[in-house]
Amino acid sequence: MDLKDLKPKSDTVEVILVHPSNYETLFNPDDTEMSIVVHAPHSKTYKEAVHDQQNRRIQKMQKGKKTSTFSAEDLENDGITLLAKVTKEWNITYGGSNPKLTVEKAKEVYSDMFWIREQIEASVSDSLDFTTA
Repeated sequence: MDLKDLKPKSDTVEVILVHPSNYETLFNPDDTEMSIVVHAPHSKTYKEAVHDQQNRRIQKMQKGKKTSTFSAEDLENDGITLLAKVTKEWNITYGGSNPKLTVEKAKEVYSDMFWIREQIEASVSDSLDFTTA
């Protein structure tokens, strides 16, 4: 065994969306599967997004405040923003169309459709299949 054999084979994870109740694959009007591709936690893009958030928090604490607080809402918003920033591409139908992927649109979709975040997080967590062990 070589440790390099355990190196991820891809910097992205593709998530095929399923119905949150019956777990059936969701399809777009053109019969393609609804899917979202996100950068994996080990990728440069993901790490940059996390570092941006952490640096923002550090700067806030350094601006003369001895203690800095974050609310539950702040943490939830940060999670949604992080997910939006690490979304690489998508093929979804939302509001009757296939919206162009932007950070703002992704934040809207992930805020509105909370169950998508759960599916992405589960898929990223399960993405340890990248090894050839």
